[in-house]
Amino acid sequence: MEQGVAPVVKAIKVLRAFTPAVGALSVREIAVRTGIPRSTAHALCQTLVTEGMLRRSDDGYQLGPLVLELGGLVIERTGLVRAAEGILERLGRVPEQEVHLGQLTEGWVVYLNRNAGPRRPEMHNRVGQRAPAHLTGCGKAALSVLPFDEVISHVQRCCADSDIPTPDMGALEAELAQARRDGFVVSTSFQRGRTSVASPIVDGSGRPVGGVSLAGPGGMFCSVVIGSSRDAVVEAASVISSRLVNGSLLWATRPA
Repeated sequence: MEQGVAPVVKAIKVLRAFTPAVGALSVREIAVRTGIPRSTAHALCQTLVTEGMLRRSDDGYQLGPLVLELGGLVIERTGLVRAAEGILERLGRVPEQEVHLGQLTEGWVVYLNRNAGPRRPEMHNRVGQRAPAHLTGCGKAALSVLPFDEVISHVQRCCADSDIPTPDMGALEAELAQARRDGFVVSTSFQRGRTSVASPIVDGSGRPVGGVSLAGPGGMFCSVVIGSSRDAVVEAASVISSRLVNGSLLWATRPA
């Protein structure tokens, strides 16, 4: 069993060596990042290229088309993008604010949509990016729906996987409890000088699927803008959640 599973584990380590900030890696870099011997890393990369999980590039290897295809299947299964159609574009906002739609994946948020106006502020968020949920507005909003012992498990795993320090769990618990009472969260912890106002999106069972946020330069978020942003994201999250609930009833009866 261990001999049969070990190659799979190593292959997954190779795939996880790629990050939003590192699009291409050489075999040597993959070996350093994963701790896998270089010869083994080379063989794994060749196999992953054959299967479409990686592709060769001038700089070494990049994630391949099959990763995108599989990711698309996961996104489609939740129905979040479909449920948000037409909502994000109509979300009221002030200049330089942009709308983010994020999907919760255990301790992470994956950004599925970034809808910006003509004045696009510089922000780290981009479609397809994965970020620690406990640092982002969309992520905190989604985590606030979960029991805190589940949040602890997600955050600890996320921090271990990404080699970032564990946050003050007491402060995080208080922040999420407040978000749960209010139905929204105001977050400044993802990017210096940037603020987001986010609300959770839930499915038919009441489990968090993700979040929707309005974000932009922190200086624009006076009490009036926070108030209008709050009203906008809470309403948008409610409509998207309702669509997920109604859609899940239809999909559940759809023949395989």
